[in-house]
Amino acid sequence: MNNLSIAIIIIVGLSLSFIIIAKTLRSVIDTHLSFIRRQSYVDKHEIYMKLLSYYMDKAFDIIYKDRILIYSIEGTKPDDNEVKQNSIDFAKLTLKLMGPTLIEEFTYLYGDEDTFIFSLVEYFNTKAENDEIKQASINNIMDGPDEII
Repeated sequence: MNNLSIAIIIIVGLSLSFIIIAKTLRSVIDTHLSFIRRQSYVDKHEIYMKLLSYYMDKAFDIIYKDRILIYSIEGTKPDDNEVKQNSIDFAKLTLKLMGPTLIEEFTYLYGDEDTFIFSLVEYFNTKAENDEIKQASINNIMDGPDEII
């Protein structure tokens, strides 16, 4: 073999070695950055939950006033299709209020988009079921007037 062949083999070998080292280094850096990101969610979990609560409360108030308040005042319950649609609209409105950056953050925090949206819908359903105005209306109907004239 001549010197040119040996030089080419050395260059190819060094190039492959550099590529392998670069990919390994990239993988180590990505893993470390992922750990740092997860740790930041743990460290700031309370702040994230307050932020999420703010947007969910805001969306709930809007949906509540537009679609649920009338049922609460009357002491009745919307049909299942309306409840389902209200839940979906609540999740969409919450996401719209949050914006794409926060959606990405919370999707990462919850693991995936389906789990995050499921949590939003569950929050809405629980809060709608524990509607205080509706409970007060039902109690007034059941108890009747305080005194009979």
